[in-house]
Amino acid sequence: MTEPSVSVVIIVKDGERFLSDAIESVFAQTRAATELVIVDDGSTDATPGIIDRAIADADTRATTVRVLRHPGRRNRGMSRSRNLGLANARGEFTTFLDHDDAMLPDKLDRMVTAMRRHPEAVAVIGPNRRWRSWSGGSDEDQCLGAPVDTILPPPGLLPRFLPDSGSVPLAPLLRTAAVRRLGGYVEGFGGMHEDQAFLARLMLRVPVVVIDEVLHLYRQHESSCVARTHHEGRDLLARRHFLVWMARELGEAGSGDDELPAMIRDELARTRGWRRRRFRRRLINLRRRRHAE
Repeated sequence: MTEPSVSVVIIVKDGERFLSDAIESVFAQTRAATELVIVDDGSTDATPGIIDRAIADADTRATTVRVLRHPGRRNRGMSRSRNLGLANARGEFTTFLDHDDAMLPDKLDRMVTAMRRHPEAVAVIGPNRRWRSWSGGSDEDQCLGAPVDTILPPPGLLPRFLPDSGSVPLAPLLRTAAVRRLGGYVEGFGGMHEDQAFLARLMLRVPVVVIDEVLHLYRQHESSCVARTHHEGRDLLARRHFLVWMARELGEAGSGDDELPAMIRDELARTRGWRRRRFRRRLINLRRRRHAE
């Protein structure tokens, strides 16, 4: 049997603090990735130098490293950057890795094995670890609460993670050609909820399979996209934007789950205070800046 090729796509914007860890976690895989595609989304820090070192280091590795940039080296956001990587991935399978996260050494091996067991699945999904021990904190493993090693037809895990953002899985292994046909990531989401929008688009249309091994490290830190959005009080507005989109997407794709429309309405009702939350957070941040001065 011919070994399937695997592309790992890292998207990065000013990732000098953590990018090396992400790259090394790809090189450390027990099953070597065929290629590592790094999409530099307009970095202005030391990121390009880290990428150059990774390319040089790849000469001694089994993994080829390529770097992609948007025209004019512009910053185009997370979804457009993922789609640039997806469009150029050469592997039969593709997985994504944020520059501040990492993969455990057997992630590709375990996920490719699961994909072989289930040739009808378009994605293999596993739980992540909220990773704090790198800074002295305590880790926490996610529980997806879904049947394991069983094909889940549409809408997959969507009814489970729609009301609970904390249960959203990260970085599945994907069949590259099938995901391209679906349109890839939703480019209207440049930051928060871009992963949820993609997973919703995926799970409403194709079968997926869940494994129970924790293989992905989701780094928890104050400068992450999610942390910044909460700090600025934009989290409820971002959530509302996603849910409005989700209602339209559900109408286009259809679903055999009659509870989803009511679930979306209930979740939208919980976002009605987005203006008040944003105002309060801005006021708190202003007071903190004045106190610091």
